Amino acid sequence: MHLKSNTDTKFVGIEKLKEKHKSQLDLFESWAASGNWADFHNSHYDWWMFPYDKSSAYGKSFTIYEAEVCELKNDAQFIQNYLRGVELLLLSWGWDLKRQCFVENPAEYQTWANWPIRLYKCGCSLQLFGFDDYFQSVRKYAQILISEGHNFLYDGKDRSLLFK
Repeated sequence: MHLKSNTDTKFVGIEKLKEKHKSQLDLFESWAASGNWADFHNSHYDWWMFPYDKSSAYGKSFTIYEAEVCELKNDAQFIQNYLRGVELLLLSWGWDLKRQCFVENPAEYQTWANWPIRLYKCGCSLQLFGFDDYFQSVRKYAQILISEGHNFLYDGKDRSLLFK
């Protein structure tokens, strides 16, 4: 069986994607360690931190399909880094991914920052990689935000539908 792969000439390739991801994860770790949660909210990174099968502002540069997912899932270090990135993103919003609850006594700026597209891409990416348990935690967080009246419209699309 032939898996669909990203053959677009703009695709950065697996190795560059992993390098970009690791570089961003190092920033995430630094921001979290120093309590600079606002840096998560003011930076742009979702294309390479939470890759998925849709094109973006970068076209198909960071788009991945079945073949790339399979290759990335076979890289234990990438998967460890990937899941750590998810964990740190959610921590920046005051959510404990593994415990599926809000962080007790969150720090300044460790709160929802109105980035529904990031939560959406993170959720789509988790589904693509088959991490349903983590997706369910992200979904639970999104449902709480939605119930509190947070708007999930982004680029003219209702991103809340993924979490219903």
